[in-house]
Amino acid sequence: MAVDFENFDRFLDEARRGLDALGKEPPPEKELSGGEGTAADGRVSARVSPECRLTSLKVDPRVMRMGSQELCDLIMVAVNAALDDLRANLEARHEHVDVAGLTQALEGVQEESMGKMNAFMQEIGDLARRTENRG
Repeated sequence: MAVDFENFDRFLDEARRGLDALGKEPPPEKELSGGEGTAADGRVSARVSPECRLTSLKVDPRVMRMGSQELCDLIMVAVNAALDDLRANLEARHEHVDVAGLTQALEGVQEESMGKMNAFMQEIGDLARRTENRG
C-alpha cells in the first residue's frame, strides 16, 4: 500500500485553512456604547458605560418637586433599566459564538488528523520493513 501524499497534503491544507479561519478576529463590531434606561415616562433617564459606571443622569425639573424618596425610587428604576440594557447588549454581542459547534469541529479535525497520521506512520513502518528485508 503506497502512501497517498496527495490526499495527506490536501487534508493538511484543509486543516490549516480551518484553523486559520478560527484564529481570525471576528469582523470589528461597533463599539459597545453602554446601556440606557428611563423612568416616569422618560422624565428620568440614566446611561451607564460598558464598565458599569453611571455616565449620565437627567431629571426633568418637574420631577424635582416630588418627595425625596419617590425621586430616589425613580432614579433607581432608571439606573437599573440602564444596567439591564447593558447586560442585554453584552449577551447579544456574544450569542454568535457556537462553542459546542467549535469544540465538535476541532474534535473532528483531531480524530481525522490522528487517523491520517497513524496511516502515514503505518506506511513508513511498512516501507522500513521492506527495506530491511531487501538488505
